Amino acid sequence: MLLTTIWVGLAGALMMFAGDMLLYYTPKDFGYGLKSPAKERINAVIDVMKGLPAGRVMAGGMLGPVAAFLYCVGFYHIVLMTVEQARALSMAAFLLSCLGIIAGGAYHSHCAYLGLLGDGENRQALDTVMRYFQKLPLILYAGEGIGFLLLAFLIAAGKTVLPRWMLLLSPGILFLLRPVVGRLPKGARIIVSGGWTNLISVIYYAAVLILLSA
Repeated sequence: MLLTTIWVGLAGALMMFAGDMLLYYTPKDFGYGLKSPAKERINAVIDVMKGLPAGRVMAGGMLGPVAAFLYCVGFYHIVLMTVEQARALSMAAFLLSCLGIIAGGAYHSHCAYLGLLGDGENRQALDTVMRYFQKLPLILYAGEGIGFLLLAFLIAAGKTVLPRWMLLLSPGILFLLRPVVGRLPKGARIIVSGGWTNLISVIYYAAVLILLSA
């Protein structure tokens, strides 16, 4: 059961990453710097999406909720690999992570609207969607942030079947590398930095599978 949930979680992370690439991958990369304000970064993404085929943008958005479901199944591995004495913390980590990724799936789905409405004629509708869209990350980062923090604590405290050094490859710690991957050369940056919130889970799940299958 433990390995099954991890495989499903890995599938969810890969699917969400694929959705990212469908939504806004372009060989030209984004035209903003690391210190650009959030609105400028979102507008850069909209500029990319509105030049893509509508079917591609829709497909990228629809992958979000499906991937979020797979992510939730995957998060249950936290409970399965944790000792009984830490069951309450592992359940909290599981449920908070699920809350965050459900908001993330919605965020992913709604991202498609930015591309489909991203022209001058729909500017008023786009502005309304933008105001709503920018509130979803609050739930995403609060839920997953606390959930990943609890997971990191459980690993560091030796409450899981994983060695303590796996803390370094846990999603919460890997997320801290986002400013570093944001400095990658153009081309690589849009793939790695643009999909980093899902790649951290890909790296973590792959490492756990290697450890537990050895």
